[in-house]
Amino acid sequence: MRVLVDGTPFLIEKTGIGHYTENLVAHLRRVAPEVEISLFALSLRGGHRLKRVPTVEEVEIKGYNLPANFLYYTWWTRTSLFPAESLAGAFDVFHATNYQAPALRSAKLVTTVHDINFVRFPEMQSKGIRRFIAAMPRLLERSSMVLADSRFTAEELRDEYELPEEKVRVVYPGLNPVFLRVPDAGETETALRAYCLEPPYLAYIGNLHPRKNLVTLVEAFARLRERGLEHRLAVIGGGGLGKLNNAEYRKLSLRVRDLGLEDAVVFTGYVPDERLVSLLREAEMLVFPSIYEGFGLPPLEAMACGVPVITSRRSSLPEVVGDAALLLEDPLDAEEIAGCVERLLADGELRARLVGEGLKRAAAFTWEKAAREVAAVYSEVVEEA
Repeated sequence: MRVLVDGTPFLIEKTGIGHYTENLVAHLRRVAPEVEISLFALSLRGGHRLKRVPTVEEVEIKGYNLPANFLYYTWWTRTSLFPAESLAGAFDVFHATNYQAPALRSAKLVTTVHDINFVRFPEMQSKGIRRFIAAMPRLLERSSMVLADSRFTAEELRDEYELPEEKVRVVYPGLNPVFLRVPDAGETETALRAYCLEPPYLAYIGNLHPRKNLVTLVEAFARLRERGLEHRLAVIGGGGLGKLNNAEYRKLSLRVRDLGLEDAVVFTGYVPDERLVSLLREAEMLVFPSIYEGFGLPPLEAMACGVPVITSRRSSLPEVVGDAALLLEDPLDAEEIAGCVERLLADGELRARLVGEGLKRAAAFTWEKAAREVAAVYSEVVEEA
């Protein structure tokens, strides 16, 4: 069976979708060697040379210098001419992991939907997101199977697009095995120095999208500093959103300055997983007050590193963390966030319980399991042809 996987997440610095795609491809090769995988990408920025090629041997890259936006959002919305088979030859399945798919002559389409935050929060998006909203119904209609990262996202898809239950399958992403590795002292020292960090600090991991609720986190941190907290706040990550990311960074930086926290808040920018492990393991805790997640990998990564987590009782997050984290009833309440941080710092027994439960919880999400489930979906849609 030959499968083309969307390679566009590797044209930019890897964000959540890039990590998802890379780990899926790597583990499919291990657990389903009968599946021949190629990456497919169109881009005038260099579709023939993906910027972030997965660290997977013998994966063929089908990259083409073609106008991706025109093809995906204009040409292929109006016609099925010039299908992907015209470029890549015959294949059985196209796996759309990044909300877009080319026209197909006879191959089956499997689509992973990580979340539909752009539908739920259109006011928080960049201008270009309108094309995603417009293209989603047709993408889902064309799909033989839709994979959702969580039960929460599956329910959202059924409610918003009236998809039949049998067309949506929940496949939980796995934990990147890199987070199970314990870095040595030299690696940790190098990582801390590279990002101007020194314990003790609280950590946030993710991009700077407004739904991540970083303004409230900064407000809560300001209250903690006023009460004598000496920790710094590390805002780790921030890539993948283009102009929106830059705009949000300016807003956050301004608020940090207004609150007099310039020396206490560190924006690291993008951090590769190999370095992120060190930064996580040195953190006092992860504070992740997002108001909407289709899955939410950072809490899982922190748990795997033995770091206690504070996160929101919203969207998919309770589904992911279970009883292994402190859950915020109202993540928009800065005082509640501050109170949870103080409670976790003061209560060693609670901290130990969350660390232990977190390690067990993280171990339940593996890419081997996810890859087997995805491979079974490929076989299922091909057999139904």
